[in-house]
Amino acid sequence: MSGTPMDKAAAARIQAAAAKNNQPTGTDSFPARAQAAADRNANAVMSKLFRIAIDGPGASGKSTTAKQLAKKLGFGYIDSGAMFRAITLKCQQNNIDPSDIANKDKVTEIANNAEIRFPTLDQVELDGQNVSELIRTSNISRNISLVASNWAVRDILANQQRKMAKGEIPGTISTGFERHGKLVKGVVMDGRDIGTVILPDAELKIFIEADVRIRAQRRFDELKKREGDALTETVDDVERDLEARDLADYTRKIAPLLKAKDAITLNTSHLSIEEQVDAIEKMVLERV
Repeated sequence: MSGTPMDKAAAARIQAAAAKNNQPTGTDSFPARAQAAADRNANAVMSKLFRIAIDGPGASGKSTTAKQLAKKLGFGYIDSGAMFRAITLKCQQNNIDPSDIANKDKVTEIANNAEIRFPTLDQVELDGQNVSELIRTSNISRNISLVASNWAVRDILANQQRKMAKGEIPGTISTGFERHGKLVKGVVMDGRDIGTVILPDAELKIFIEADVRIRAQRRFDELKKREGDALTETVDDVERDLEARDLADYTRKIAPLLKAKDAITLNTSHLSIEEQVDAIEKMVLERV
């Protein structure tokens, strides 16, 4: 991408002044140097991370889609929901009940001291330990809202997520892809308030939605694959859990689940993961 050309009239005035003072007007002239500086500034703007914010309710397919999209584009990936799940897990490991108002400060301290990283697309680390499977159990899913509604925890994790998205702290790696001779690096982050609170100035915002029954079946299939015969819940049980989580997410006072005004809605009820990824990739390429 080249810089914005200087106004012709302004360039003519500069050249005239340069000629009057016997200054060069070629590649070493002030106008040329000014234009070169504009080009460098434009390139610097393009070198920043292209941030993709994906929001939506539970089991809508946003996390799987975000991971595959990040992999396809060579972008970093930040699973904000996994961060809240990790804090929920750590509370349980320390026998701290987040529903007890007396434990509010303890929950906040846990969030403040937790080190959460995403070394690979499919791995979540908590304090150096791989907790990818531990944070995906039904027990964590039922209790995560208690942690997510804690404003102090949200504030702590929000700051970490913004820094990750800027590349200021380790946690995600972007190799990027080439487009029009430029290397485009970026990050994909999914959650429930990414486009409205965490990254309101993201270059692309997507709001994913799907029928609750279809979401319940997806979540049930995930649990069945993970827990096997140990799974005691039915699809109906999962659907009720999702409806309860939806209600909590949409009605909570702190950072409720909302579609950003400039977000693009993508209904995934009848789309495969590959189709979802392709649709968002097309939107990215139209913007770089």
